Amino acid sequence: MPKSSTWVVKLGGAMMHSAALARWLAACAASRPVRCVVVLGGGHLADEIRALHARWGFEEARAHELAIAAMAINAGVAATLAPTLARFTRHLPPGEGGALWQPEGACEWLDLPPSWAVTSDSLAVALGCALGAEAVCLVKSPPAAAFPPGDVAACAATGFVDAYLPRLLSERAMAVHAVSRDAVDEFLATRATGTPPGRRLSAAPGAAAP
Repeated sequence: MPKSSTWVVKLGGAMMHSAALARWLAACAASRPVRCVVVLGGGHLADEIRALHARWGFEEARAHELAIAAMAINAGVAATLAPTLARFTRHLPPGEGGALWQPEGACEWLDLPPSWAVTSDSLAVALGCALGAEAVCLVKSPPAAAFPPGDVAACAATGFVDAYLPRLLSERAMAVHAVSRDAVDEFLATRATGTPPGRRLSAAPGAAAP
């Protein structure tokens, strides 16, 4: 699929309890000049699944699928706050308005390992690649000044992004930007110019998949 003026905007699951959620959903709902596809993280629901997995030791692949189901639940809540966002599970609906990803099942079509190393960060990037998006914006809770330094591998080492993202960016070409959840006004301003906001997360030179 050719590149398009589409951004995937991943909103961390912790934002489900933040007043910023409604502002970000509204910012993503407009159609021009960039179409935004919203991905919701699993947040506290995914954390509970992680704890239950540690307690009962069931298959990690099943835990991965349940964590994706947590993302789908949060997307369903977001849909009540932003009903103009078109919901979809795999194929982006026609039109130019904002869209909301409501994943279904294990999403094997994204070709990611069913592992806790993969969170909504890598899922959002893989979705962006599948949709032919121009960029992926990972909206993070800390202010931009508190973002960790270094390339994406250094960010993964601190837990700022998931552990699989460095490998994913070594295998698939995608512009990934980290944006503070406090920067919705910056997002709106740069969206008007078609320039992704925030800090570009680059792979280390010569990085190879581990």
